[in-house]
Amino acid sequence: MKHKTLAVGLLLIVLIGSTFSCKKALENELSNDAYGDTFWKSQGDVEAATRGAYGLFRKSLNQNSCFFIWGDVPVGMFGSDQGTLATNLVTAGNFTVPYWTDGAHNWTNWYRVIDASNLIIENASKMPESLFTNGSKNGYLGEAYFLRAISYFYMTRVWGDLPLQLTATTSADQAKQLGRTDAATILKQVVADAQKASSLLTWESASTNEKRRASKGAALALLAHASEWGKDYEKTILYADSIASRKDLYNLQPKGALLDIFSNSSAPENIFVVTSKNSENEASAYTDYIFTANVAFLTVSRDMRGGMPYDPAYYYVPKDKIVTLYEGDPNDVRVSEFFYTSTQSGTAKEKLTLRKYANIAYKNAASIANPLAESNLVIFRLADILLLKAEALNALGRDGEAVTAANLVRNRAGAAPFLGESGILLTKKIMQERERELVGEGHNYFDIVRIAVNTKNPDFFLQIIPAWGVSAERFAQKGYLWPIANSILNANRLINQNTWWMGKL
Repeated sequence: MKHKTLAVGLLLIVLIGSTFSCKKALENELSNDAYGDTFWKSQGDVEAATRGAYGLFRKSLNQNSCFFIWGDVPVGMFGSDQGTLATNLVTAGNFTVPYWTDGAHNWTNWYRVIDASNLIIENASKMPESLFTNGSKNGYLGEAYFLRAISYFYMTRVWGDLPLQLTATTSADQAKQLGRTDAATILKQVVADAQKASSLLTWESASTNEKRRASKGAALALLAHASEWGKDYEKTILYADSIASRKDLYNLQPKGALLDIFSNSSAPENIFVVTSKNSENEASAYTDYIFTANVAFLTVSRDMRGGMPYDPAYYYVPKDKIVTLYEGDPNDVRVSEFFYTSTQSGTAKEKLTLRKYANIAYKNAASIANPLAESNLVIFRLADILLLKAEALNALGRDGEAVTAANLVRNRAGAAPFLGESGILLTKKIMQERERELVGEGHNYFDIVRIAVNTKNPDFFLQIIPAWGVSAERFAQKGYLWPIANSILNANRLINQNTWWMGKL
């Protein structure tokens, strides 16, 4: 983000964030009538509002490290020495961890993104084209539709049914309590918004914005994911092929340079990323660690930061799980490129850290004190989309084509190719391949839920997450969803707790 508009964008975040009320169902009430009279007069105003919305999106992903906590920790790949705070979630599927009142259980920040997006859609659409350069009005509207769509997509995968808010709340008179709309309708809204975004956005913005803002490719990636959740597999394949065909924009990163995906937002494999640049005041301090702004230091130990005394990462990967997941394949470069083994002796060597988030800056270049996390959160990349396509092909019984699609990713990694797998065995193989490739990137638990729900097979949890699994009773009551924070339930009696978690908090 450029500094000349960053300050205005941050001001918008403050204006939006400081005026939300906990009194309403969505906690997304805005009390800024005067604000509407003075803003939305120029392209610069819309640019600032858009930057503010992206800032809110980043905050939502990072709040209590939701990006990682939701998408990776329940799978059981990571270990922790931090007692029940972490291990109950890892080994028992207990989502009521001590920090349940924020982040992982609270959708407030996500509705702030949605309200910011609604403000842009409603106000920018009324502004004359003459105020914008080079047809950029469509681009801003496309970004707003994309941010609204992806926010609802994250939330419905976590909580299922949601309040559906499609208009901005700019005053107390407009705010109202809403009950929950069923997840199927929410998913249809995600698809409708993402399709609208795709029609308004261009491919070119993927290069001009370093893949840090929405583009047609990002919208199509979201559509591929949403279609997979909706079992519209033909559409998933169509959207995936549309992205893969743009080789001028998207290509698999060559082995030996896989970590560039997380350090360079413009890496050819990236489709949409959230950056954490220290130079733009996005990076987070090491002291924030697990419970605040950035996921990076979940997986960075002191041993990686210049020879300081070994301090295992909050979440680490036990060495035996690496061997199991990558099937002992000595040619799979992801083991060495994605994971770091401590130089320390003893048990330290058995606790590997994830290198994807090891990009660090320092407040003082002459000292390793006060490190700052700078790695990208990669929301969509090409390998993800190719494996999603493989899953869709397998669901349609086109297993030969599914193997071909999955092998594009395996071949890049130097791993032995799949050979003739089919049916449910191939389904499991593709899911394991997604875990091998996307570990730590906020996908793996959602992948398992999607397959189990779409196949109506709770045993899939037991196959992939033997540590805790999901009983038939828990599955029937949608116990794979997360509980909703009590602060939201207490604020709005129209909203009930998710069934499995009733009486458990």
